Amino acid sequence: VRSSDICTLLMITHGSKYLPLLMLHPLLEVRASAARELNPAFLVYCKGTTVIFIAINMEHIDTYPALLISESISRQNIRHMAKKMRMHGLLFRPHYKTHQSLNTARWFKDEGITAITVSSVKMARMFAAAGWEDITIAFPLNVHETEAINSLAQSVNLNVVMDMPQQAAVLSATIKQRMGFFIKTDTGYGRAGIKAGETEKMDAILGIAQHPLLVFKGFLTHAGETYHAHSVEEILEIHKRSSALLAGLKQRYFSRFPGILASAGDTPTASLASDFTGLDELRPGNFVYYDLMQLRLGSCRFEHIAAAVVCPVISVYPKRNEALLQCGAVHLSKEFLLDNDGTLNFGLVVPFKEGKWLSPEGKDHLSRLSQEHGIFSTQSMWAQQLKPGDMVAVIPVHSCLTVDLMRK
Repeated sequence: VRSSDICTLLMITHGSKYLPLLMLHPLLEVRASAARELNPAFLVYCKGTTVIFIAINMEHIDTYPALLISESISRQNIRHMAKKMRMHGLLFRPHYKTHQSLNTARWFKDEGITAITVSSVKMARMFAAAGWEDITIAFPLNVHETEAINSLAQSVNLNVVMDMPQQAAVLSATIKQRMGFFIKTDTGYGRAGIKAGETEKMDAILGIAQHPLLVFKGFLTHAGETYHAHSVEEILEIHKRSSALLAGLKQRYFSRFPGILASAGDTPTASLASDFTGLDELRPGNFVYYDLMQLRLGSCRFEHIAAAVVCPVISVYPKRNEALLQCGAVHLSKEFLLDNDGTLNFGLVVPFKEGKWLSPEGKDHLSRLSQEHGIFSTQSMWAQQLKPGDMVAVIPVHSCLTVDLMRK
């Protein structure tokens, strides 16, 4: 089949997922069969006389916006982080709340990962059903979920997290299955957990959690203040301080509870730090896809970002250098970054061609969001030449939130 024939046939078969085109050549029959089974969209382009087919296996590909994940980039991120954790002798328990995907979870398994972190009982159930048998729910215990937690602990090695004596009392009174527990420790973020110096509260929990089925596993923290740091140096300073506080707690209680762990987890420090003294376990999650926030922090380079939202240009407004995208808060969330000039940035807009997002052409970004509308500030020459119907890609500010919204 000549390239010219392909181009002509593409015009004829546009809108029918190109299945008639694929059926025309016997060598492509296997592709047509796969298409009937998986219902993907096929992007077709020519390189010289070679016809290249790219299958994007996404449900409802003709409904936009659509979340695109690069398997090759994500696998590279996983491989790099797993190697780094092994090199530093750390237990690697990646957080799955970023991807929430059984498919992406298999990429972790391919790198030898067996222990995971989740943020809810519901998420734990999903991954347990897929065969993951070592799970930490890194969200403080919800006392209304003890029955569900006992049920889950029948089939997996389960760890829960507590930061209140009342949680320990309820769990001790209702526990039916062996499980571990960490004390959630606040090392500076101020979101949840017991402040590292308030050991009397920790002693209260340990005094109540005396049931033989409850096993104290150690101290767990999330130094989320790194996400608000203004430099790599500040991130590393937060990491050093947080690690020292956890290590101090471990040392204080180790004689009573041999084998306890100091468990930390945030992507900026996991990506940037080279000294993990005092820590035993790391639980980063965002690194699997990265995002604009991590790029801005210096945790990654643009080529490490593995997630983007593909969406159409709906309208263009040249007089005000703006365009309307069908990509709003229900797709991206309303998380934003503050640019150096004080403008709000809800997502970086980049070209999307031949099934891939490309590097930024300039400072094109979403400057305003409402429920379905995304107002796109068209600053580069590329952006100013867009017209209704063109497809662009948005690099999300926070991939965890975007993936969760787009999954639904």
